[in-house]
Amino acid sequence: MSQNNLILPKKLKPRMSWSDFYKLLKTSWSVQTRAFFENSTLHGVRYIAESQRPFFDKFIWFVFVSAGLITSTIIIISLWEKFQTNPTITGLDTDFHNWDVPFPAITVCQQKPGNETLIDEFIEEHFGDFNEKDQLKKLLELLTELSYDNIKEVKKFRKYESAFTEKSIRNLVFPLMNKCEDVFEECDWKAKPYNCCEGFFPVFTESGFCYSFNSRHYEKKCPWCDDQLPPFEMHYITETDLKWSLAFTIKDTDTEMPIYILNSDEIAGIDLKPQHIWDFRMKSISFSVKQTYTTEDARQLSVKQRHCVFPNERKLEVDHIYTYTACTRQCRMDSAMKICKCIPYFYPINGTTSRYRYCEVRELECISNNLERIISVEKCDCQLGCFNTVYEVEKLNNNNGERIKTMEAEFMSWPMIRYKREVLFGWVDLLVSFGGIAGLFLGFSLLSGVEIVYYFTIRAYFMIIKERSALDKLYVQKKFNRTANIGLPPYSISASLPGNGLIELRKDLSKKKKRKYGQKIIPLKQNMKTADTIKSPFGIQYLN
Repeated sequence: MSQNNLILPKKLKPRMSWSDFYKLLKTSWSVQTRAFFENSTLHGVRYIAESQRPFFDKFIWFVFVSAGLITSTIIIISLWEKFQTNPTITGLDTDFHNWDVPFPAITVCQQKPGNETLIDEFIEEHFGDFNEKDQLKKLLELLTELSYDNIKEVKKFRKYESAFTEKSIRNLVFPLMNKCEDVFEECDWKAKPYNCCEGFFPVFTESGFCYSFNSRHYEKKCPWCDDQLPPFEMHYITETDLKWSLAFTIKDTDTEMPIYILNSDEIAGIDLKPQHIWDFRMKSISFSVKQTYTTEDARQLSVKQRHCVFPNERKLEVDHIYTYTACTRQCRMDSAMKICKCIPYFYPINGTTSRYRYCEVRELECISNNLERIISVEKCDCQLGCFNTVYEVEKLNNNNGERIKTMEAEFMSWPMIRYKREVLFGWVDLLVSFGGIAGLFLGFSLLSGVEIVYYFTIRAYFMIIKERSALDKLYVQKKFNRTANIGLPPYSISASLPGNGLIELRKDLSKKKKRKYGQKIIPLKQNMKTADTIKSPFGIQYLN
C-alpha cells in the first residue's frame, strides 16, 4: 500500500467520566440559572437576578413573587381537590314525552316453593325403605327453600347428607319446585288478560326460589318445560295505555310472599329488600320511579370521581352488563370459592368452562360455618351503575282488612322527571383554571414551562458538549474563589520578561532599588476585538 493511500485516524477527545460529567452539569446549571432568571418571561423574576440592583429592591420583588407563587399553589390545590371529589352535577331532565318507559321487574317469591306432593313422590320412589322419611322430607324441603337466611340449618341433617347420590343440588331440587301453573291463577297486563306463564319465569336468587316478570334474569330451561323458555323481551308502557299495571292472582295463600319491584337488569338478593311482604290484605301497590342516567362525556372521569360504573366498563363473569347486584353476587361467589371451593346452587353458572362449581349437600356446612365472611362485600369495590333505577312504594291500598288473592302493581303516575348526571368540572375546565390562576399571579403559561425544561435540559447539555473547556475554567475559578476568565476581552497585555525574568530578578535583588514586581504595563498599540481573542462560551454573553 502506498503512502498516499494511508488513512490517519483523527485525534479523539478523551472520554468523560460520570463524575466529570456531573461536575460540568452542575456548573452548566449554575450558568443556565442566571441566564434563565435574566431572560425569563415570568413576572418579577428578572429583578431578583440583576446583580447591580440594590438588595432592598431584590427583597421586595422576592416577597411579591413568593406571595404570588404561594397563593396560586393554594388555589390550584383547591381546584384539584374539587376535580377529584365533586366534578359532576346531577340535574333534572324533564323531556319526558320522548322516553321509552320500561315496566319494572316484578319478582314474587314463595316462602315454601317446594311442591309437597312431588317431594313425597320422590321420597317414595328413591327411599321407599328408608326408616326416617320425615327427616329426609324436611331436608328436601330445606334444600328447596335454601337461602342465606336458612343455610345454617343444614347442619341439623348432617347424617342424612350421604343419602343423596345426586351431586348437583340444583338438579335435585329444581324438579321438586312449584310450577308456574301451580302458583298463578290469572294475570292482567295493562288492564288486559294475560297468560301468566308467558311472562313469569322461574329464577333462583339469594333469597330463594322465585318467579319474575319482565326480568332479564331467569332460568332458560326448566324440568317441566317442553322447550327452552323464550329470550328476554322488555315490556314497556306508553301514555295512551289504559293502565300502567300488572295484576296477578295467586292460588295458594297459606304463606306470605315477598314482592320485589326492581330494574330489569337487577335480581333479588340480600342486597335488596322486598318492597312489600304480601300477607294477602293489600290489593294494590302504587310505586314511583327514580331514574338516574349519566352522559357519555363523564367517561373522561375515573370511577372514583363520578361514583358510578358504566354497563360495559367492567367485565363480570356472572353477567355481561355491570350492575351493583351483579358485582356483589360475584364478590360472594368468589369468597365462597376461595373458602369452600364451591358455591351454593342458587347462583347461576354461565357456560361449562366457568371456574365456579356447585356445592354438594355435605359441602354446604362449610358455607354455613363461614357465612359472615362470604356474604360481606366490604372487600369488593362495588359501585352503583351509571344507569340506576329505583322504584319506591308510594301507596298501599288495603282491601278493608279482608284477605284477597289478587295483587296489582302499578305506576302512581306517569314518570315526568329523570335525573341526569353530567360533568361540571372536566379536564378542559381544570386546564383553563390552572392556566388562568398561574397567569394571573405569575405570568406563567405552557411555553413558560417549556422554557424552564429547555434551559435546564437541552441548553445545559449542549453547553457541556460545545463549551467543555469554558465550563472547566468556571469550575476551577469557582472552586478556588477566583474571578473566572472565560473569554472576556483583555484590557492590556504585559510584556514578557527576558530570560524568563531571572536577569531582572537578579538585578532587583542585587541593587535593591527596584520594587518587588518589575513588570510594566504596556498599552496595546492596536485595538483588539473579542472575536480576535477568545470566543464567548455557550450561554454567556460579553458586556460592552
